Amino acid sequence: MDVAVAIDVELQGPGEGEVPAARRMLERIVERYERFFDVVSADGLYLEAPFINFCRAHNKHVLVTLKGEHRLLFQDAEGLFATMTPEVWELPRRTVRVWDVEGFTSCEGINVPLRVLHAHELRHRRERIAGQWVETQEEHDWWWATTIPKKLLPTRQLWQAGHARWDIENDNFNDLTTNWDLDHCFRHDPVAIVNFVLTLFIVRVLMQTFYLRNLKPPVRRGFTLIAIARQLHAGLAAGEDVTLWLAMRTARPP
Repeated sequence: MDVAVAIDVELQGPGEGEVPAARRMLERIVERYERFFDVVSADGLYLEAPFINFCRAHNKHVLVTLKGEHRLLFQDAEGLFATMTPEVWELPRRTVRVWDVEGFTSCEGINVPLRVLHAHELRHRRERIAGQWVETQEEHDWWWATTIPKKLLPTRQLWQAGHARWDIENDNFNDLTTNWDLDHCFRHDPVAIVNFVLTLFIVRVLMQTFYLRNLKPPVRRGFTLIAIARQLHAGLAAGEDVTLWLAMRTARPP
């Protein structure tokens, strides 16, 4: 488990789309943390010329989900892949067929050719139903478009990077909403909202660092990160000097 770091937030203006607000935030991030990252991974909404051209102008590559809304690029890639023999990977409980081609220029306004990766995955599941083991199969199709050339990132690593975007969703957005009350608005003033969110980001990073880098494995086996956070919160609220988990850690038999 690595530390999941959220570093900035940007409010959308009235009637404004998500992408312009994200670009404002990205401008700040590029200015302040230019050497921290090389690739921007995003949903298919970000497959548009101004955003991709901005990233490439700042020497950042883009990896986005390709959806049917990008009709010309999708149709060009689909038609070409229909004439090609895919690469096949046999993985544990999964068979993956992959098509990976560079040089697409179907997206108007984008200054660089795009690379498209399509993965058809057949997943083998084994479930226990009514006391018996049942083998089932699930099919999934994944499409990605990227500015990353093959010489920098081979097909297998690009496929892994495309799936890794769900780590961002789960380790940041989902965790912050489910366990850290990100979806609760404590104040309705815009400045207060931003300050709360940024403070929450700092607290969560400190908690993760304390939990993963300071606590010994035996302690982590007995307490989840959220359990530790709740114990610290309970101790602060009660005015106690020692929280339950510290008391258990320091207690010794007679």
